[in-house]
Amino acid sequence: MSEIPQSRVEDILKSKIDGTSYDKPPLSRVEALLIDLNTGGGGGGTTDYNQLSNKPTLNGVTLEGNMVSKDVKVEADYDVTYDAEDENVIVAPSQSQN
Repeated sequence: MSEIPQSRVEDILKSKIDGTSYDKPPLSRVEALLIDLNTGGGGGGTTDYNQLSNKPTLNGVTLEGNMVSKDVKVEADYDVTYDAEDENVIVAPSQSQN
């Protein structure tokens, strides 16, 4: 069985997938567009949240570190208590007045 010849477009796409450069000049507009196609998804970044340059905010507070709702100015409408005798967590509507 004879092998099907590989097209230049297939060569260009394979180089994009492999992350290698395609060193031949384009012979058509389609080839030129494929060669210029950015397939990198941003070309960099970080896996460390603390290194982000544009961290999200909540109520004007930048979300970083180990925060709780009070840190981001979120007030609960309930109180949480722990009954050590029964080993139960009790969640009840807040009794505090604002």
